[in-house]
Amino acid sequence: MIPSYLSMVPFCPARRAAMEAIAEVERRRTRGAASTKFPYASAFFRRLTGRKRVTIREIRLFAPVLSAQELRGSRDSWLRAIDALIESRGACCWLPLPVNAGEQIFPEETFRHTERSRRQEAMLDEKYTRQRRKGSCLRERAYQALAGQAEIELAFHTPEAVGSWSARWSGSELEQYDLEEMFWRWSERFPSLSALKRDEYHGEPLWSVVYEARLLTADAPVPVRQLERWMVPNKLTFREGA
Repeated sequence: MIPSYLSMVPFCPARRAAMEAIAEVERRRTRGAASTKFPYASAFFRRLTGRKRVTIREIRLFAPVLSAQELRGSRDSWLRAIDALIESRGACCWLPLPVNAGEQIFPEETFRHTERSRRQEAMLDEKYTRQRRKGSCLRERAYQALAGQAEIELAFHTPEAVGSWSARWSGSELEQYDLEEMFWRWSERFPSLSALKRDEYHGEPLWSVVYEARLLTADAPVPVRQLERWMVPNKLTFREGA
């Protein structure tokens, strides 16, 4: 079913009168006829009531609670506002008219404002979503850069000195499980830590595992500890003729 505000002949008498008033005034202006005072408002009320005289009863169509005392001395202001409302097809709603004065006559204008507000809110939500997503990406990149730095530093530590690395990074922004993953990957390189089984230390804090690693290294033969020192990539290489 077609909504009443989209029908060719409006069901609402006030809406029909407004459309006829707009057509009438525009025809008169096209012919060059002299314009009366408040032409749209006058034509509207004449089409709606069949009378030329506009009283408080007619104006109450736009402001139902309007009193005679409020209208006294400001009749022209009300008619001027109604005239602008009809001429603009609901786009201009000036004082003393209430903000919703044109809803009954121009429902499409209300729809347009509602749709505009909805789109503005959607655009605002999208903007904040992009900002949050961008902020999240920046934080993730910063976190990954910090994690990369920690893992690079770990590569330059032997099992004997890994305690200093653990002490430095355990108080950082890095998550404990990320530090643990780095440690277990690093530990696979060293023969002295071959007896260190990850499953046996499930749920143990990192400092406890690091302590066990130092004990295992201390018990390892001297040649093994010397080999592990040379496994750390912090040696300068001398080349003749360089």
